[in-house]
Amino acid sequence: FFSDHMAKLAGANDLEKLHSLCAKTYKEQAVWFLNSFWEEFAQKEAETIWNYVGTNAELDLENHADGCGLDEMKAHVFLEKFDETLTVREMRAKLRSTGAIGESERPKTVPLTHYLLFKYGSDWHKLVNSAQGDNQEEIEKAQSMLAGCIEAFRQADLRAKEAREALREAESAETEAKAREAEAKASEEKAIQRDNEAKAAEADAVAKEQAAKAREAEAVERENEAKASEAEAKAREADAKSTEEQAIQREAAAKEAEKPFKEAHEEVQKALADVKREEDEYNGKIADAKKRSEEGGVVQRNKAANELAQLQAEDPLPLRRAKITLESANKRADKARAPFEAAIKEAVAARTAASEA
Repeated sequence: FFSDHMAKLAGANDLEKLHSLCAKTYKEQAVWFLNSFWEEFAQKEAETIWNYVGTNAELDLENHADGCGLDEMKAHVFLEKFDETLTVREMRAKLRSTGAIGESERPKTVPLTHYLLFKYGSDWHKLVNSAQGDNQEEIEKAQSMLAGCIEAFRQADLRAKEAREALREAESAETEAKAREAEAKASEEKAIQRDNEAKAAEADAVAKEQAAKAREAEAVERENEAKASEAEAKAREADAKSTEEQAIQREAAAKEAEKPFKEAHEEVQKALADVKREEDEYNGKIADAKKRSEEGGVVQRNKAANELAQLQAEDPLPLRRAKITLESANKRADKARAPFEAAIKEAVAARTAASEA
């Protein structure tokens, strides 16, 4: 599986030889490293180192298995895959301290050999000067063992892939089953919800129908009450009209019966008003003369006193008698007219009440 004709590395010194080794493929670098340290420790690390080879080829998207080194970003991914806590810079600093990387060198890639030297702390001088191919029997034995490890790793990787695919299919089937179960449950819930909504709608329709019937019955009842009220109102209106007419007739009859008493009463009131006016004039003249007899000059007072004496000498008895007679007549007229006035007021009140009914 591996070539056994890599006896020497090209280069005038060890560092140039290391550069030649780092330029080989991942697989060739691994074989050289295994051959160099097989008896010391590499025999036990063959499977792990092959795993490194496979991972480098997988991460090298441009050259794959024909590549020799990873860029720094892919190298960090490689380190993370194998739970390495160091960084590429730290690894290079360690190798630079051993001389495996020159002080002025700034490598753009990380060859597998650099990682193996760092990982196992191996002597890089021994690595580049290690004899390859002079112990053919042991090499063939080592290659056979390594090939067995590689095949076991390949089979394990294949089974792991198959297991991952089976797991993925199982998870996908489980997801689909859960989705179908959830869909069925959702459909059932929707059906229950629709059934409940239908029952609620039916109950609401029944309730609305009952309410409509109740409103219809209530409307019929109100209509009957309105008709009865209308008939009663018409009856009251007819009765009111009859009562009003009767009240008008009574009012007219009362006014006609009152008429002569009213006229006589008005004449007495007029005569009484005339007598009162004459009495007021007489009393006014006396008061004026009395006032003037007490004010002003002597001649004026004497003149007023004579007027007062003349006024007081007049006989007021006829005027008083006429007043008394008229007041008495007015009272009799009031008394005689009172029943007719009361009848008129009663008739007017009845007519008003009838017109407002």
